Amino acid sequence: MRALILPLLFVAFAALFVRSYTVPPAPDRRGGTVVSLAWPNRPLFGSPRAECLGIPEGQPVIACLIGSVARARADGMPLLQLDFCGTCYGLSQRIATLGRDEAMVQARLAEIGRFGW
Repeated sequence: MRALILPLLFVAFAALFVRSYTVPPAPDRRGGTVVSLAWPNRPLFGSPRAECLGIPEGQPVIACLIGSVARARADGMPLLQLDFCGTCYGLSQRIATLGRDEAMVQARLAEIGRFGW
């Protein structure tokens, strides 16, 4: 039993650094889910859409979306690249909307949706 504790602690610590982000398919891009090793400063199931829900009113949302993907790619070391995962995408959005004003979230999602995200 004691021999398993150290490997389990190592795996648990390493799991803190596993992150993913999901980009939906659109006419101008292939969608997909990327699992990578990165600092734990983003949600486990991240998406550019979820990250851009909290930007101030009047700030361009497309710049936030593109910047979010660029940061996710630059900050992490890719482990796995998968096809688009709708479940991951929905989960990231649900996590991002927790504790936020529903009307503001819906308005921002409508704005983001106009860009195919």
